[in-house]
Parts: sequence; C-alpha cells; structure tokens
Amino acid sequence: MKSLIGLDIGTSAVKGALMTETGEILGTASRPFTYTEQGRARFLDPEAFCGTCFSVIRELADRTVLPVAAICSCCASGNPMLLDRDGRPLTPIVGWQTEVAQEDLDKVYTPEEQAAFYRTVGWPLFGGMPAANLAWLRVHEPELLARAETVVMSAEYLNFRITGRWGISHSMGTPSYLMDQEKGVYNEALLRRFGFSADKLPPIFDKGTVLGTVTPPMAARLGVSAETRVVLGSFDHPSGALGAGVLDEGELLLSCGTSWVEFFPVASREFALSTGGLVDRFLLRGAPWCVMKSLTSVSEKIDARRERFFGRIPHRAFDELVGRGTAGCGGLRFDFTDADFARAGGHAGADVARAIIEGAALQLKDNLAALRGCGLRAEKITAIGGITNSAVCTRVIAEVLEQEIRVVNGQSAGAVGSCLLAGVGVGLFPGEREAFAAMKARLDEKQA
Repeated sequence: MKSLIGLDIGTSAVKGALMTETGEILGTASRPFTYTEQGRARFLDPEAFCGTCFSVIRELADRTVLPVAAICSCCASGNPMLLDRDGRPLTPIVGWQTEVAQEDLDKVYTPEEQAAFYRTVGWPLFGGMPAANLAWLRVHEPELLARAETVVMSAEYLNFRITGRWGISHSMGTPSYLMDQEKGVYNEALLRRFGFSADKLPPIFDKGTVLGTVTPPMAARLGVSAETRVVLGSFDHPSGALGAGVLDEGELLLSCGTSWVEFFPVASREFALSTGGLVDRFLLRGAPWCVMKSLTSVSEKIDARRERFFGRIPHRAFDELVGRGTAGCGGLRFDFTDADFARAGGHAGADVARAIIEGAALQLKDNLAALRGCGLRAEKITAIGGITNSAVCTRVIAEVLEQEIRVVNGQSAGAVGSCLLAGVGVGLFPGEREAFAAMKARLDEKQA
C-alpha cells in the first residue's frame, strides 16, 4: 500500500491532503502565507513560500507509515518570479493581486494586442498576472528584466526546488499568459517582446506527467523517499473540480476560496470562448475544457465587512448572526464597493451579517444568470472552499440561488484533486474519473 500527497497552493494559504492508493483520505494540513505589501503590489519571499509548502508536505508525510508514491500541486493564479543563471531569485514572487496601471500596459501592448490576449490565452489581459507584471518591468526596470535567465511561476519554482527539474503543465500555463492555450506552446511573439526565448521558460507537458523524483537532500527534509515522484498538477479550480467530482456538462462547481469562482465543464474551447468567461484545459480524456467566472478577492471583502461591523468576531458567532438574519435582510444589500460600508445604519446586526453573505451570493446569482444566457447549464451545484465550513452560510447561498448545493471535500477539494492526479500520474488510477470514484467510495463508507 502506498500514499499520495496533494497540495492546493492558494492565494492566502497552502492546503494539503494525504490519501492512500485506494482513495482513503488520511488527513489534511494547512499553513498561511505572509505577504509584503508595497502600494498596489503584494510580494512573497521565495524561500518563505517554499518553506511553508515544505512544512505541509512534511507534516503529512509524518502522519503515515505508508511510502509516499507521489506529490502533486495545484496552484492559484499566476505568481511570477525571475531567476538568475544559477537559479537564484532576482525578484520576490509577485502575487496575482498586484495591480499594474493601465498606462503601463498601454506602453507595451497596442489595443489590438490587448484584445487578442483572450483568444490566445483564454483569459483577458488585465492589471495582474505575468503578462502585466512583465510589462511593468519592461517600463520601469528593463535592466532587471534583461538579467533574468529564467522566468517561472511559484508552483514551477517549488517543483524545481524539490526535483531539480523544470516543467509546467498546459493548465498551469494558462495563468502564465505566455502560452498559446489551444496549441499548447509558448507565444514566441510575446516572448520576443521581453527579449526571451522559450528556453528561458519551463518545458510544457500534460498535467499528470511525472516531472522527476525528489532529490536525496529534499527527501530527508520532506520525510519522503528519494523514489517519491513529483507529478505536474493543474490550475487550482480544475483540481478542485476533480476533488469534488464536477466532471460533466450540466454541473456547476462553486469554488469559494479567496475569489469565488463559478466553474462549468464544457465540450469545446470555441463554446467556452463564446461565453466570455475564463477558459482552461480540464480533463486529460473526455471533455477537456472548462469555463470560469470569478468574483475576485470576494472572501477578503467579506472579511473586511465582518470586521468593520462586528470586530474580530469568531466564525461560529458570526454564523449564529447569519442564521438569525431574515431573507432579504430588510432591503440591505452589499455590492462590495467602498460605498456599501455606509449602508448598514438602522439594520439589525443579524440582518447585516446575513446581508454580507447574501451580497456575495447575489453576485454569484447575477453571474450565473448571464452565463446561463450564454448556454451554460447548472443542473447540479457542488460547493468547495472555506465558505463550506459554515453550514449556515452555505444554506444562505443555496437559498439565494434557489438550488440545492452539495459539499464534497469542502476546503480540501483542491488538495484532494491533486492527490487524485498524482495517483493517475504514477499509474495507481487509470484516469481521473476512476480516481474520483475510488475516493468517493471510501468517503461514502466513512459517512455511512
């Protein structure tokens, strides 16, 4: 019997799961990240980032006597960094929430080029992610850009530290903004804009590919064998969909982490693009695409309003208030702009609490209506992410959407999805559907 470790490298924290080769979840772990903020920029120290991820792997490895067959990571949106010729960081990891001014984008990309990003990448250009960060460097620090020998994102750097090898999956290439999504190759014209060639970036593979094995020094640090393999993972929401079993058209995943994302499996990239949503590769076999619509950083906005109106209230106490609130909240609605802080006057505390959750749910409902108008179906809804720790808040969302919501693996779904993909990568499961079925069977046995 062997075990698998999966990581979900989110915006605010890294979450991990430990699973047997038969699909039984043995445990979970998590650690928060600490950012440095400078104006509109958010940075992670590369060594601290890796150390946080290493500590989660070590904690999980120490919980089992089973040999760890493979480690796999999914990761949130693109967090770029530059390295020198010796593989040492020239820059911190730039968090995806870092905002680059439109005027800087306009100095590097023509309006036509900015519009072309969506068809090429599957995501529209905006003031975050590597394409924007590289534009900022070209405008403000071209010498630093010229010194860079390697351009990567945080997940690829983590895998390099563990294995000594570079690689990136097609799915992780989407938030890099440097890849032609349909062709699965780097956008050479874009790379030339920054003086790069493809050999300065990690080679591209399918997700589920074995990148390499853990180096002996890293094996000792992580508490695993030097025979443990590292498998390339996906963008975080597809991994969450795998961990929750949202694999077919007509299903909707609500992935409620730092951002709240509506995620739909679809049959083709062309249809996905016609919706105007974020597009990504999905399953290795079968329908390989998905569409996503995001409420960016909504959890942080919820937390800001909860603290503003109730102080540092425990989650359980806040949930009790939400549960006592009335549907419609006496006409109070938060739209998560700065102006809505002034709207709570005269409303009962319970209605204010419920309005904070209803406000996010109503934005989901508006998005869902627009996406349904594009032909997307949501016959069955599954929720994952931190909000599912609260049965009350999950119930409020279901009431607003007027549909039943099931929860599968909750906050751990992304890490569980990485475990399943690790198992597929090393041949323990024949495919993603079979991997989920094995895990779900063990989960049902525990809950019976």
